[in-house]
Amino acid sequence: MAATVFTVALPLSSSINSKITERLKDVSCFSSVAFSVGLNFPSSLSYSATQKHHNNGFAVVACLPPFSSIGSSTTTTSTKLYISGLSFRTTEESLRNAFQDFGKLLEVNLVMDKVANRPRGFAFLRYSAEEESKKAIEGMHGKFLDGRVIFVEIAKPRSELRQSVKQNPRQY
Repeated sequence: MAATVFTVALPLSSSINSKITERLKDVSCFSSVAFSVGLNFPSSLSYSATQKHHNNGFAVVACLPPFSSIGSSTTTTSTKLYISGLSFRTTEESLRNAFQDFGKLLEVNLVMDKVANRPRGFAFLRYSAEEESKKAIEGMHGKFLDGRVIFVEIAKPRSELRQSVKQNPRQY
């Protein structure tokens, strides 16, 4: 899936315009912007880099991130897994026991809440080979561990997480 950003352009004062423009400098095309919404579409769909539609004095501009960022995020494969939905009773030992059948585990990192002194509900695992991590996803995603359904996926690099937060800010 490739991320597509739809930016709604509104006529704004130049001081507001410059502040918003500065915050959206990672978006490849925009004009007078008021807000943007990030949506995911299959990468097989094709879009032009800029499409403007005028409606009652407002302009809607559809933008794609640079091609290099699309290709890198959709083809990311790794031996490091992110496991979420874990019980507060889960231990590193129970994680290791549940996942060791899929291959050689190099690292088991159960993230702990230092104040409450209990697991935060997610962990990271690293396998020695990519095939082993794929087997672990197939074998454990959506399964029960310590009474909870867990979710297993390839861990995303921090840089990719920060980029997705910039493109899809929380709206309250």
